[in-house]
Amino acid sequence: MMKKSPGIEEWKKLFEAVNKVKDIAPWEWMYEDDLFAVQNPETDEMGFVSVMGSIGEHYAISVYLGERGLYGFWDLQESESDILSNQMFFEIPQLQASFEDRNYLHAKDRELIKRLGLNFRGRQSWPAFRSYRPGFFPWFLESNEARFLQYALEQTADVSLRFKKDSSLLSPGDDEHYFARIPFKKDDKLFWKDSTLKISPPKPHHIKFSINAHAIEALKRAVPSKVTLEMDLFMSKNPVKEKNIRPYYPYILMIVEAYRGLVVGIQLLPPLPNLEEMWGTVPEKVAEWLAENQLLPKKILVNSELMYKLLSYLNEEFDISLKQSEVLPNLDDARASLLESI
Repeated sequence: MMKKSPGIEEWKKLFEAVNKVKDIAPWEWMYEDDLFAVQNPETDEMGFVSVMGSIGEHYAISVYLGERGLYGFWDLQESESDILSNQMFFEIPQLQASFEDRNYLHAKDRELIKRLGLNFRGRQSWPAFRSYRPGFFPWFLESNEARFLQYALEQTADVSLRFKKDSSLLSPGDDEHYFARIPFKKDDKLFWKDSTLKISPPKPHHIKFSINAHAIEALKRAVPSKVTLEMDLFMSKNPVKEKNIRPYYPYILMIVEAYRGLVVGIQLLPPLPNLEEMWGTVPEKVAEWLAENQLLPKKILVNSELMYKLLSYLNEEFDISLKQSEVLPNLDDARASLLESI
């Protein structure tokens, strides 16, 4: 269910904060990897601020949420695949304030700006605010998100001006330590102080697997074959909108017969209620497909560590050779063709 939308006063404060950042224009001397942390005064969650726009194409402030957001950002920077990078971006939890052309705004954005009595002129001058959740389409802010983004933008104004004078401000010493702005209260007023925090990599995802016992029993009766299958799970480009939930990107489970290069299986999996629970259904979906086709393959090839972990149960239960390879020629071609056609 949708949560509470920001009130008019929350919107006013958010626009004041983003307009101050726009006037300062920190992208003139900061790069997107000049990250610093801001702690949410309401939840203690850490957000990692990135200033985008140094090359003049897209001006925005992103706040990557928690350790997953931070390390997701760095993984994205290291990715060399355009297809993978696009999916990775939409799997990073973040809040974003961007400056757009007026015609790129949603009607709700324009209506809000009009309601607040604000006006902006020129290209890349109109503020837009979005919430990114893994697997979901960028959506409008909820009340708590608007408040955290406001705090982050206010601290961006403070930190960016100090960084302009002293570029060592955001270099605490090593790759795991970050300059941070930490809130504290005194006489019921909110203040901020500097700190340095060590941010360790996030813990592994907790994935609860579901298995169809009937499919497993059916597979035990199947005659082993010499077939090699290539499998992948990837995000569709087209979002789906259902009543009372955020629009989301369905994931595509694709199965290709390696010798002939034919797509023999394809399923759409919604990332509901979240990615972890959707991932947990993959072993069951694969087992059901194999059982339906009475196919016990000799080998399964995957190209991601995630798929390797998800299918390890089948590898152990049926002694199927499970291999991870960076390149799956047949599946890579089929995936590219599918994504181009939709």
